[in-house]
Amino acid sequence: MKATRPVAACLLASSAISLAELENEIPLGIEVVTGYRSEYIQRGFKRSGRFLDVQAGAELALANDLMLGFGGWFGTATGSASYEEAAAFANLQWAVSDTLIADIESTWLAIDDPFFESGLDLAASLSWNFHDDLDLAAGSAWNTGADGLHLFTEIRWSKTLHSSGFINAETGLSWVDSYYGRDGFNDAYASLSYTQVINSRVSLTPFAGTSVPLQSGPQTTRLFGGLWFEVNF
Repeated sequence: MKATRPVAACLLASSAISLAELENEIPLGIEVVTGYRSEYIQRGFKRSGRFLDVQAGAELALANDLMLGFGGWFGTATGSASYEEAAAFANLQWAVSDTLIADIESTWLAIDDPFFESGLDLAASLSWNFHDDLDLAAGSAWNTGADGLHLFTEIRWSKTLHSSGFINAETGLSWVDSYYGRDGFNDAYASLSYTQVINSRVSLTPFAGTSVPLQSGPQTTRLFGGLWFEVNF
């Protein structure tokens, strides 16, 4: 999830004050997203059922090929569940070439749950645009709360359908080492989303996805869906 809470509130407050001064001098973009999903699945693990979250993030162009992103999110389970999550993140994205992008990200997660643990998540990935609208991506992450390693590889596809709408799809495999006690191939997953741009600042994105466990255990095949409401500044 990329999403917010107290972290986002602070970010938005400071952004509102300084944006007028910066927008003509520094290439800064800010996005706020509110989302709902029927199940919150993260790296093949079901974290909660119905889940509501709000996210805020900003991107700052450091150079033509270098982008700094930062922000946070807060999310909570709805209904009878008690899962809650807050996070702050920073990432650096480098366009190595016209077809290759490298990304490094650090995220601090504060989690209120009897099983999942708070901790620092350090992740790195590469994305290669190998054909038209197709990307091949691979990456890894070490999470101190899970006390383990997560690896993934996936294919991403995107297509502009008309001037105000586009579709995104991805499918992939993940592998873990001592990640919350799990080892080996973790899950096969896929997702599909459609973004409708309402105007230059507002868009809606309904989405659906699935996660299929690749080893025996308490996890089962999941189908989920949801909706993002996005505002850009």
